[in-house]
Amino acid sequence: MKKTLVSLALLAVAAVPLAGCGDDAKGGSGGDSAKTITLIAKGTDDHWTLVRKGAEAAGKDLGYKINFNAPDTENEGDKQINMLQSAINDHPAGIGIAPQDGAQNAAPKLLETAKEKGIPVVAFDTPVKGTDVPLTTIASDNQGMGAQLAENLAKQMGGEGKVGVVIQGLLGTAAQRRDGFTGWMKDNAPGVEIVSIQNGEADPAKSRDKAQGILQAHPDLKGLAGTSQYSTIAIADEVAAKKMDVKVVGIDAGPDILTLIDEDKISGIVTQNPYQIGYQTVEVLAKAASGEKPSKETITTQSVWVTEQNLSDPEIKTTLGIDG
Repeated sequence: MKKTLVSLALLAVAAVPLAGCGDDAKGGSGGDSAKTITLIAKGTDDHWTLVRKGAEAAGKDLGYKINFNAPDTENEGDKQINMLQSAINDHPAGIGIAPQDGAQNAAPKLLETAKEKGIPVVAFDTPVKGTDVPLTTIASDNQGMGAQLAENLAKQMGGEGKVGVVIQGLLGTAAQRRDGFTGWMKDNAPGVEIVSIQNGEADPAKSRDKAQGILQAHPDLKGLAGTSQYSTIAIADEVAAKKMDVKVVGIDAGPDILTLIDEDKISGIVTQNPYQIGYQTVEVLAKAASGEKPSKETITTQSVWVTEQNLSDPEIKTTLGIDG
C-alpha cells in the first residue's frame, strides 16, 4: 500500500551518498576554507544520509560548501577523532560534530584547539562531554524519544505484558533513550514488565543475536523495542523469522524501516527530524562565522510517531525526507 513512498525514500537516499570515503571525506577545503563548513557524523546509515541532505540544502541556501565526513560504523572513535583533527587543520568557517562514544574522551582537547584558532564549533545529534567549546548542541530529546516509544508500545499492548529492549550502546544517546523508555514504563505502565535489556552495540548481527536470546528466553513476550535503526531492523527480522506475535517498535527511520512498516513487521517508530538537524547545524555555524552566536545552549528538534496509517501525511513525509 505504501510501496510508492518507500521507493521514493530509497531514491532520495541513493541520490545522496555519504562521504565515508572519496574527495569530501578527505576534509580538504583548499582555498575556499572561509566558505566551507565541515560536519563530522557518527556513521553512514540512513539517518546520517538525511542529516547530510539537510546540511547540504542549508549550504546551498547560505552559500557554503559542505564537507560531510563519517566513519563507516559508529564504533570507530579513533577514525572520528582523526577526521576532527583534519578538519581543524583545514580551518573551515565552522565545524559540526556528532561524537561517537569512543571519541568523547579525546574530543574536548581538540575542540579547545579549534576555539584557539577561532573556528566556531557546534555539536549535533549528541552532546560533547567535558567541554563548553560547542556554541550549542542541536539534537532530538533522546530521553523524550525513549518515553514516547514506551508510551506507544504500552498502548499497543493494552497496558500489560512482558517487553524486551535492544539498545545500541551504554553511553550518550543510547543511555538517554533507554532511560526514557524504562522511566516512562515504571511511572505510567505498572502492568508492563521489562524482562530484558540487551546491548546490540550498534551492530546488526549482534543486535539480532540479542533479539533472538530475548525471544527464546521469553516465549510469552508481547513487545520488543529497539533504540536505533540497527536494533529495530534486527528485532523485526528475528520476530518475522520466528513468526511470533510480538509488537515491534523502534527509534529512527530509513528506507529499510519504511519497508518493514509497509510489510507490517514494525508497528511503529519514533523518528527524529535528521534533515532539520543537518540544516540547523549549518545555519547556526554560518551565523557564528559572521559573529552571531546562538542564544540557547541546546536546540531541540521535534520527534514524531510514525505508523503505516500516517506514513503518507505531508508532515511525516517531510520529516522522513520523502520527496513528493
